[in-house]
Amino acid sequence: MNPGLLPYQLPLLVFTLLLAAAAWLGLQLLAGRCPRGSLGRALLQRARLSLSATVLLGGLGWWLFDLLDRFGWNLPRDGQEVRDLVVTVGLAWTLLRCKRVLLGHEELPAGWLSRRSPSDRAFLMDLIDKLISAAVLLLASLEVLRLLGVSPLLLLTASGIGAAAVGFGSKALVENLLSGVMLYVYRPFNVGDQIDLPDRRLAGTVQHIGMYYSELLTPERERLFVPNAIFATFAVANVSRRDHRRLVLELPLRPEDLPRVAAIGADLSQQLEQNPAVAADLPRRVHLAAMDGRGVQLRLEAFAASADIEAYHLLRHQLLLACLETVQRHGASLQLRPAPDAADPP
Repeated sequence: MNPGLLPYQLPLLVFTLLLAAAAWLGLQLLAGRCPRGSLGRALLQRARLSLSATVLLGGLGWWLFDLLDRFGWNLPRDGQEVRDLVVTVGLAWTLLRCKRVLLGHEELPAGWLSRRSPSDRAFLMDLIDKLISAAVLLLASLEVLRLLGVSPLLLLTASGIGAAAVGFGSKALVENLLSGVMLYVYRPFNVGDQIDLPDRRLAGTVQHIGMYYSELLTPERERLFVPNAIFATFAVANVSRRDHRRLVLELPLRPEDLPRVAAIGADLSQQLEQNPAVAADLPRRVHLAAMDGRGVQLRLEAFAASADIEAYHLLRHQLLLACLETVQRHGASLQLRPAPDAADPP
């Protein structure tokens, strides 16, 4: 190495290290002056690593390419494209890191989001997250391609060829992507909703809605990754949007219990009217549903006042015990029938 290079090169390298350290300490001091738990403090602490690393890598790139140029390497614009590339990637990295803090901070819902329901807030936060990420990545990618010397004409040609390839050979990819967009436009369900696809025998709680697939958590706690095209092709029942749950109980009685049916039905009707867990504004029925040589069948129909699944099962349990006690009190008994075979449909 030429000793004459050292007086210039070493100060530049030292200046780069000092500047990166100054950026780290400066952001740390600014964050310390912000109130604890504030959004500004969280953003400064989050940007500290990425900005300091960008300054360090950019300065090292400047030092390295200047050194190569002094050794006789004829670099276009002295390697300025590479330094700009480092700065572009570093800024995109910083924006993505700050985005997570901004969207997840407790101060954000205090504004216009606080007037919306929890499901709407979750949907809007997820949509904003994806839009910011897509915009940052798109702009950064275009700038990187420009710095690498890729012409706009080549980009248009490549996009045309890519579109043709997608149109002819990636039908499933296009269907899932378009279906993912439709999920955000029409919003048949949000993150946290319980959904059911009876045609596909799929059910679970929505954990994530992506552009290509969505994640469901089944009642067995299994995670399913379902392509979005499934939701555009088959019917989806949003169980979480029910206002009530329908409850039907069948009470098979013996043929000799027919004279007691009227009294049993009146007693059960009165219990339904007095039960606060039964919806009072929806139909409540206790009626004779069938009668043949094998016996009579009394049917109880009602709606749970709450759409919560746990409250529904608790109400069903209580009504079954009440029906058994009422039937026995009137001197009748239920005809317990064998459970269907495992091969029978549920």
